[in-house]
Amino acid sequence: MPIVTNVHGLPEALVRAVANDPYSNGGADISVTTLIDAPQIRRLKRRHADAITVDVSERIWTLLGQAVHTILERAALQSEGMVAETRLFATVKGWTLSGQFDVMALETGVLSDYKVTSTAKVTDLDKWTQQLNILRWLAHQNGEAVKSLEIIAILRDWKKGEAERKPSYPQTPILRIPIPMWTVEEAEEFIEERITLHQHDDRMHSIRCTDDERWYTGTTYAIVKPGNTRALRVLEEPPEPSSVPEGYTVEERPGEYRRCESYCEVRAFCPQIRL
Repeated sequence: MPIVTNVHGLPEALVRAVANDPYSNGGADISVTTLIDAPQIRRLKRRHADAITVDVSERIWTLLGQAVHTILERAALQSEGMVAETRLFATVKGWTLSGQFDVMALETGVLSDYKVTSTAKVTDLDKWTQQLNILRWLAHQNGEAVKSLEIIAILRDWKKGEAERKPSYPQTPILRIPIPMWTVEEAEEFIEERITLHQHDDRMHSIRCTDDERWYTGTTYAIVKPGNTRALRVLEEPPEPSSVPEGYTVEERPGEYRRCESYCEVRAFCPQIRL
């Protein structure tokens, strides 16, 4: 657990709740969430475990997510057909992999994962698809048949007014999102590739984070009119000069590595970010 700071003077109860995080991967070599994350981040977290600091204000949403899981455990106690918060294990290429699913409905075979997230996040399903398919593979290895996967997204920034104005905006603060299911063989191949990647980084210390893992926004090109606060258009490629209306200019907006700049706990120890 990182050293917890409280630079904003938040209530002591919140500080203690964050500092007493009960999370454990069950003694496994790697967990599902770590498996699909950057090998370099895992290595730096292990190497600098006693020096990493995190402010309590940065863990509030994680804390609320944990509260949801506590509620799910309570719900499972009242239902014979539901299993919640169960950790599964399997051995892959000499490593023990562990993963904990939120809820499994035994009769229907639906594996559900609950996320406290933002409205913008629900359009980016790649990591969630990887996570749930690995959990499904773990369930298969432990004799549990999963027939479908879903995310239950609780939208922390949902606005009723936006829902009323925009049909494309989520119409409720809770969404059920079906997740495509890989074959068991496809999941196993993906897991073995990721395990191999992490094992290689453990030996060679040579794998840098990708742009995707660094949450790179990409450079864009805005067509703007001097004096206006909003761009006419924002493009991913430089526009042809003939397509720029008279009186407008093209403003290059350099991409940002959002995770490196604001969200990475090992930023202070990372050799890549200094380049």
